[in-house]
Order: sequence, then C-alpha cells, then structure tokens
Amino acid sequence: MESPTGTPPASPPVAPALLPSEGKDQPMAGYSSAQAEQVELAFKRNQASRSLDGFRGKGGKAVFIAVWKKILAHYPELKKKHAKLSEAIAQKALAESGYYPRLYGWADTITSDNPILGFMMHLTERNFTAQDFNVNTINHPGTVSNQNAGLLAIFPIFDAMQTIDSVKAAKDAIKAREEEEKYTRMEASFLTIDAWVSLLFADAELYKALSQLESSKTDLNEALQLMEQGLVLGADFYMGRSLAASIEQSKNGYQSRKKVALVTLNTLAGTPAEAEIAIPKNLPKPKKVSKPLNAWVQEAILYRGDLAALRHQIQVQHTEVKKEKDSIMPNVNGFASGMLDSDNFTTGGRSYTVGVLGTMALFDPSRDPRIKRAKAAEEQLRHEENVLKDTIQTKLAEAVTDLESAYRDSEILYRSLMDATQSILMTRDLYREGRKTIADLIQARVYGLQVEVSYLESVARYESSKAKLYFLSGQLDDYQVEKLASELGGEE
Repeated sequence: MESPTGTPPASPPVAPALLPSEGKDQPMAGYSSAQAEQVELAFKRNQASRSLDGFRGKGGKAVFIAVWKKILAHYPELKKKHAKLSEAIAQKALAESGYYPRLYGWADTITSDNPILGFMMHLTERNFTAQDFNVNTINHPGTVSNQNAGLLAIFPIFDAMQTIDSVKAAKDAIKAREEEEKYTRMEASFLTIDAWVSLLFADAELYKALSQLESSKTDLNEALQLMEQGLVLGADFYMGRSLAASIEQSKNGYQSRKKVALVTLNTLAGTPAEAEIAIPKNLPKPKKVSKPLNAWVQEAILYRGDLAALRHQIQVQHTEVKKEKDSIMPNVNGFASGMLDSDNFTTGGRSYTVGVLGTMALFDPSRDPRIKRAKAAEEQLRHEENVLKDTIQTKLAEAVTDLESAYRDSEILYRSLMDATQSILMTRDLYREGRKTIADLIQARVYGLQVEVSYLESVARYESSKAKLYFLSGQLDDYQVEKLASELGGEE
C-alpha cells in the first residue's frame, strides 16, 4: 500500500523530515498529542535512505569537506591573494637590503694618443720614467694603452630614515596581505556553503516532486479504471490529470535548479561541470542562533579580514607620510675603492681610495607636494575604513533580519506542512469512501508539495543566512566551517 503522502520512486534520493530545533517536542497547534504523533509518523513514513553516487566519503560531512578543500585549492582569487602576499614578503626583503653595503666591480681597456690621458696612465701604472718628462714626449706621447680593473664598496651610514621607514611599511603591507588572504579564504568557504545548501535543498525538492508525481500517477491509474467502470466522472478524472501536470512541471523546474547548483559547485571546485557529487541523506535541522545585531557588528570590527587589511594599509600610508617628511635629512655614505692599472696585464700599479660622502637637499620644491599627496592618500584610506564599517553594519543588519525571518517562516511552514500532510491523509480516505473526487485528492497533493517546498526553501534560506552572518562578521574560519559541515553534511 502506498504511503499517505506518496509512494517513493525507485531511483530518486530521499530527503528526511526537517524539524525546527525549538519546540519540536511540543504538540502541533490544533492537534492532540496522539494526533500530532500520527501525522508526523505519516509524514516520516515517506522518508527512506538515500543512495550516494559520484564522489564518496564517510558521511555527508566528509563529502562536503572534500569539496570545500578542493574549492580552496582551486579558487583563483585566493591564489591571487597568496601571490600578492609573496610579493609583499619580497618587498620587505628589498627594503631591508638598504641596511647592507653595495659592492661593485668594473674593468675597462683604453687606447689613446691624448697627452693628458697618456701622462695619467703612466702615473697610475707606476710606469713613469724621466724620459716621460721630455717635452716632445709629453706633447706627442704616441699611442698609449691601459687596462683598468677595480672594486667599489659603498657603506650606508645614515639615509634619512628611508630604509627604516621602508621596512616598517613593508611589514605592515605583509600583515595587510595576510588579512586579505584570510578574508578571501572565508569568502571561498561561504561560496562553498551557499552552493552546497543550494544543491542539497534542490535535490530534496526534486525528490518531493518525484514522490508526489509517482503517487499522483498511481491515484490516476486507479481513477482511470474506476472511470471505465463508470464509478468516477470523466470530468473529475481529467481535472485531476490536469492538476497532476503542474506537479510534473514543478519537477522539471526543480531538476533544472539542481543542475544549476551542481554546475555552480563543480565550477568553484574546478571539476567538470556535471561531475557527480554525493548528496547526504539527511538535511540540517534549523538551530536558532540568538545574538543581537550589536554583538555581530562588534565581532566584525574585531575579526573582519578586509577591515584589518585596510587598517594595515593606513599604517603603510602613514609611514609613507613620515618617509616623505624625513627626506629633508642628510644622506651619509662611506665608500672605498681599489684599482689596478696595467699596460700589459702582468705589471702595473695598485691604488685605493676611501672616504665619506654626505648630501642634503637644501632646497627641494617637490618635497611639500609629495607630503601633501601622501597625506591625501592616507585620509582617503581612513574614509574608506569608515565606509566599510557602515557597509558591514548594513549587510549584517540585512543578514540578521533574513535569518530571523527564515527561522520564523520555517516554524510556520512546518506546522502548515503537518496540516497539509493530514489533509492528504483525510482526502485520500474520503476519496476511497466516494465522498471526495480524484481532483480533490490531486489538488491536496499539489498543495502539499507547494507547502513542503516552501518549508525546504525557508530552511535553505536560514542555513545560507547563518553562514553569511559568520562570513560578514569575520568568523567563518576553518573551525567554524567544520562545525557547520557537521550540520550541512547531514551527519546522523
């Protein structure tokens, strides 16, 4: 005998009943405890174990975690943020190089008949003779060759605080990139949860439609036989069959929705668009999250990665302002060089030079505009911080409202679902007694499907809003994702 709410088809997976966590042990409004238990039992009778196809894991949580990790490994924006972090680390190493001396080497060869060069070359080669003082020799030295090689070392002593400021800015830039990467990881986690919820509930809605469609076909086949025997009016039969078509139409819509959700999840994971993903047999039960908006906002101020990154960027720009101001101070460098001069690569003269060089801009017309530009950039970032805080508060308020609304809707729709289940039970019995038509029974099934899908959508909206709240408040870290996975993964 078919179950009161529909005979499960042989192949489609099954979504078990979803019960709000608060008040689930209380009798339903309008029913005695015994009646409520009977209706709920009839509703649950429609549920069966779901077979897992495609990717396999130890329970739904394992499947979700595997998909989530694959998305984190593939998510292009996260890779981009990691590359920017590597760039910031390299920039810090570049800034720190200002603390160390530079060593340069050179080598050249010169051939010339220039009297001055010839005189100088003989001197540096330690090859000068008395004959070279001859007036004719000085005026016409002939062709003289010189090979010169040497080393030059420059030692920074004081560079107007430029290196210190650059290193400080680079450290803050690294922190900013780390916070950006952390925020982007949370973004990828949220997209994973949102896509998973869409797939999970689209699959459940499809099953409900298939179940009611199968039951309606069974009812219509019985009605057709009765009509041929003259026990059912043809008008009632055709009206019932017309109503059943709307269930099939709904089934097509849920099928498309499931396909879109599957493609979305696979795209995020970088796998073939229609690759199979095992969908857990259980659906999450709404667990009420009670926290005031102010608490969410305060947590977001503390934990949001993008906000923290912006604060570090402000520090970077503040250091840039200081760096421009410090540029008025002197630069002092020590230097040392050693040279070898020869005209035959075997003998020659060696020499060295050491000293200290200090420079200072006595008049730099570009300094003041540079300072103003750096200050303006810092002020712009501070305004961006305030804008982001306002945006966070607005979005959190919307998410909290959506969460509370979805939870209230799930409670109302669950009671309505129990009523619809009871209506199908009673209408079926009345139809078999001849007191209701086949059209009435199919209409009850159509309405029952609508209510059940509305309930599923309210729970899906609740789960997505909950994940969104954790994301917007900067708390959707790996620990929180695994905690949500225990619910979304359908663990027994």
